[in-house]
Amino acid sequence: MNIFSLGPKTVFVEAHETAYCEQLDKLGFEVAPIPYDKVDPLGGTLHCTTLDIYREGKCEDYFPKQIKGY
Repeated sequence: MNIFSLGPKTVFVEAHETAYCEQLDKLGFEVAPIPYDKVDPLGGTLHCTTLDIYREGKCEDYFPKQIKGY
């Protein structure tokens, strides 16, 4: 269940996740299956390896009510 969203209804999904691709298609998403299995040994797949690591602006706590330390 690891995807990369290109837009509100367009997603990249690993090509071998055929059942997941079909499910998303039935839900109205435009699914672009891509071969990505060679990245697995390096740690992480679509979401993890495409996550932005730099953002402009100040650091904000979006979950202020969560218990710290968990």
